[in-house]
Parts: sequence; structure tokens; C-alpha cells
Amino acid sequence: MSLSLNDLVAFSIAVCAILMVGSTHLRLNIFLFSLQTMLLVYLSTLYAHHHAEEHLYLIALALFALKAVGVPVFLLRIIRQVHVQRDAGTLLSAPIAMHTALAFLAVSYMLARQLPVPPSAGLGWPGATAAISLVCTGLLLMLTRRIALSQIIGFLVMENGIYLFGLTQTRGMPMLVEMGVMLDVLVGVMISGLLAFRIQKSFEHIDVSMLVDSKE
Repeated sequence: MSLSLNDLVAFSIAVCAILMVGSTHLRLNIFLFSLQTMLLVYLSTLYAHHHAEEHLYLIALALFALKAVGVPVFLLRIIRQVHVQRDAGTLLSAPIAMHTALAFLAVSYMLARQLPVPPSAGLGWPGATAAISLVCTGLLLMLTRRIALSQIIGFLVMENGIYLFGLTQTRGMPMLVEMGVMLDVLVGVMISGLLAFRIQKSFEHIDVSMLVDSKE
């Protein structure tokens, strides 16, 4: 079974997410998310070139500017303001969470092989495997991390998975839809980051699990 360049890029995107689950350092996770998004930009550019989909060039440019550069810079600024460098209060240890993410990748492969995707639609099972794995890994980050910023990163990984599935299985959604989704994500991240800053200022931490014990 030979894999094309597109297949390898798609699997590299999934590997970045798995490495994020295995790390509790926020700066490293933000760097891996930025790298993951840059690989997604590269894959979008390849699709635009191979399939003559000109709107994918604009979407790739927006992805690079907003999610590969803008969002990481914003999150790094929040980290400096709240003085939190790592998520030490994970509900699952990093090795167990990483093995769980690898199990999700295997399950994603089995699910992707069952999808009735026409060969001309896109990558087929390799892209679907990486995309489903991203969604599951992002959800794992959101459910097992206690720091609000880690949960924001998990949400962004899930969104990358949804975009990757649409790109590899249908050559992407219309440009207006993609731009609308990216705008919603950008606004959501900015609001979440500001809320994390306000939580830290009010409660001197951003551990969301401790907020249930807070009473007026």
C-alpha cells in the first residue's frame, strides 16, 4: 500500500494532534497547533493546484493568516498575561491520553475504510482517517484538560478536523461557507481568551474544574 504526498501530509496533521495530547506545555501545544494548521494550508494549496479550485488559494491564505499566525500569537499573549506555562492538572496522564489518541487513530482508520467515498472526490480513506482522528483528539483535549486555554486549543483541533474532512472528501466547501466558519472560530477564540483572562483575574487561576466549587 503506497501513500501519496497528500496522504503523508494528512497523517502528519493527525500526528501533530497526538503529540499535543502527550504534552502539557501550553507553548509547545500552541506551536504544534500552528504547525498543524500550516500543514493544512499546504494541503489546501496542493488541492487548489491539482484540482484547479481557485477559491482554495484564498481559503489557504485565510487559514495561514488567521489560524496559523493570528490565533497562536493571541493565545501566547494570553499565556503571558495569566502567567500559566503548563497544564499540570490533567484528568488523564499524558502517556495514557497519548495512547488513547493512538487508539482513536486506529478506530478512525476502521471507520474511514467503510465510508462510500468516490475515488475522484479526494483523498478517500487516508484523509477521512486523519480528519476523524483530529475530531476525536480535539474532543479528548477538551475533556481531559483543566486549564481553559488547553480546552480552547482542543476546540481548534476539532475545527481543523472538520475542515480536513470537507477538504479531502469533497474538495472543500464553498468559499463563503469556509470564511464564515473561520470568522466564527476566530471570534470564539478571542472571546474565550478574554474570558480566561477575566477568570484568572477574578479567581487567580484558570482551572475550570475549580469553578464548580465557587459560590457567590
